[in-house]
Amino acid sequence: MEKFLKISLSDAYHLIPIKNILGVEVGANSKVKILYNVVGHTATGASEVLGFEITASTASDAAKTKEQLNSIVDAIETALQTSWVKPYFVLEPKYVITGVAQIEVEYSA
Repeated sequence: MEKFLKISLSDAYHLIPIKNILGVEVGANSKVKILYNVVGHTATGASEVLGFEITASTASDAAKTKEQLNSIVDAIETALQTSWVKPYFVLEPKYVITGVAQIEVEYSA
């Protein structure tokens, strides 16, 4: 059975398969990026990965954004510790999620 993070926003659900997560990174203030291990290449040959950008408007500075990142990583750990008969884990990080966007970003070693 596979595990998913479930995000509910504006009566729409977003599912993030945990087994496909490559990493979690701080983006701009109020944004955290969850990156997949799915790699593509642009016309220039640069490696890119797909993912989600999670926004919490109240995580408005670098310190709060880092707290948000840590709470998301903790949620992933907790999700993996839940029973396998519960494949969905509702993501409720420290700061309320106010936006979710699919992203494609350059990823270099």
